[in-house]
Amino acid sequence: MADPGKWQAAADDLLAAAKDCEEAVAAIHANGSRRLEESWTDYLGNIARNRISDVTGKLEEVAVLLRGAVTALDTLEDTARIAQGQASSAISAGAVAGLRLEVDVLVVPDGHHDPDTALDDCNRYNTLIKDAIDAANRADQEVADALRKLSINVDTASLEDATAQQSAAVADALDSIRETLPQGQPPDVVEAWWNSLSVERREQLMSATPVELHGLEGIPESVKKELEGSNGYNAVAAVEFAREHADDTSIDIFENNCAHFVSTTLAAAGLDPKGDMTTDSDGWNRSRTAGIDFDPPGPGSLQGLSYTDTWFNAEKQKNLFLDNGAEDVGLGGVRPGDVLYWEHTQEVGDYNAGEAHHTAVVTAVLPNGDVLYSQHTTNGRDLSLTNRMGFSDQDGGTQNVRVIRPKETW
Repeated sequence: MADPGKWQAAADDLLAAAKDCEEAVAAIHANGSRRLEESWTDYLGNIARNRISDVTGKLEEVAVLLRGAVTALDTLEDTARIAQGQASSAISAGAVAGLRLEVDVLVVPDGHHDPDTALDDCNRYNTLIKDAIDAANRADQEVADALRKLSINVDTASLEDATAQQSAAVADALDSIRETLPQGQPPDVVEAWWNSLSVERREQLMSATPVELHGLEGIPESVKKELEGSNGYNAVAAVEFAREHADDTSIDIFENNCAHFVSTTLAAAGLDPKGDMTTDSDGWNRSRTAGIDFDPPGPGSLQGLSYTDTWFNAEKQKNLFLDNGAEDVGLGGVRPGDVLYWEHTQEVGDYNAGEAHHTAVVTAVLPNGDVLYSQHTTNGRDLSLTNRMGFSDQDGGTQNVRVIRPKETW
């Protein structure tokens, strides 16, 4: 029998190492490269600063890879516990029904008082047991693949390489959770599977696999309604659209399309436009010319006027939602379908402290708490928030991430 606790212990050790790397990076940025830039401005100072940047870059790569391994091991621990719980529940239910366990299969014992009903029960519970074992095996393979992808040489790889490998590992980890779902099973088996789960496991699956869970026949309608939300748009549809169009450049209009992507996603999920004029500062909409690649010469921009500023500007979009009923739920309350906003904590370029410069759609929350998001400019699907939050950027300083749940109140 697998011991998920050992995987969790290994994940905890790796997480501690990742945090050590991140703290070192932050300390070096704050006390090394920035101060050198201010006090040692000649050629040698530039060499020293570049060397420090190289060292911190390697530490960042190591931390990114470690966090990818943490997610993989955390997920393996969770999927193993889900599978064990499902098999145990099926065996217990079989015992109540008068069935007998032989090795890892339930059988109808001779002399059962209701052999026909017992045979139906036997088939149903054995299906759950087999599905649990198969899911655990598939999850183990997914996580093994994820860990192999993290085996790169940080001396020759770049931070972008490490991030790409971490993203691939997270994607495999998410797939391993999907493997625990009884996809393709009849509704009565799905219902029995759902009933076998603890409240905590149900909530974890609702956060990690909302689209797939919503599509299973046999899941209670009340659960599907909860997944959809009641804020004026369908959160499941938002997640599905964001994932499907994460790499779809055909919907891009502006030089920076992050907020435009969020608006397009929410609109596709049912959030109605606010206001009628695209010049309305308190509106959120697009005109009939939106999306048409036509921008005549002369002052102004027809392309820009075809959308409200709140449609394609992250800071104005954030404020529009907050001023009109959106909840600032924080990372502790994040759910799929919510919207992330990255804010500078100090003045950077044209941005004041507290202004949002980037936004994305939450597409999953893993059992270990890692938030995954999909975005445009740059395009990405199910990216890990812990990867983007872990470091104090050398140029932009630390980042604050706000989690907003838009609500249609107009």
